Amino acid sequence: MMAALLSLTVLGAGCATTTEGAATWAGPAPAITANTLAGLLLPAAQVAAELSGGDVLVTRQVTAPWDDSAGITGGVGCLAVAGAAQRGVYDNTGWTAMQGQVLREPPAAPDWAHFATQAVVLFQTPPAAQEFFARSRQTWADCSGRDLNYTPPLAPQQLWSIGPVSVHNDVLTVSREQRSPQRWSCQRALTVNGTVAVDVEACALQGPTSAASAIARAIAERIGPA
Repeated sequence: MMAALLSLTVLGAGCATTTEGAATWAGPAPAITANTLAGLLLPAAQVAAELSGGDVLVTRQVTAPWDDSAGITGGVGCLAVAGAAQRGVYDNTGWTAMQGQVLREPPAAPDWAHFATQAVVLFQTPPAAQEFFARSRQTWADCSGRDLNYTPPLAPQQLWSIGPVSVHNDVLTVSREQRSPQRWSCQRALTVNGTVAVDVEACALQGPTSAASAIARAIAERIGPA
């Protein structure tokens, strides 16, 4: 799937002004803060375009990491591969603020076949965000090629197979395939721009998806030059 084109003026891109016929720039994009973090998340329509082209809507919005650690075995790396923006993954990393959304088809839809989580996590400094990315690259690799069991609350146990980890254009990705009780295919993606980590999961019931990397890359572009 092709990433949707982004406006050249989103989220603080420099604005050109003219003084005595000479073009000048207003300066670099303003620093991302806890108050502006939510504005980096993609509109539901853009997430839908990456997932399937159908309708999806935001079903949950959060300001703190999720915690699925009780149902996951295999350490921090497998917890990260299992879901975006997990509390145990971000503990002791120096993050300061987070905004996240869960998106899926409307409740009235006859089938629920697509799912996405998009999250942006603010760090105090760019080096802190880069250190988190480097650590994630190693911990994700530690879970690569393994089987992953996840036991959600009040639901059957899920068995997943984890694929290889790769990095392309500064986006860390890994896929996982559900073997039971259904056949979901999911991709995890992580990238960093400046002080912001972009943490995304995208899933499809009808086969492999590369939507997470496309969503993560589009969010990172909204941040502007680091």
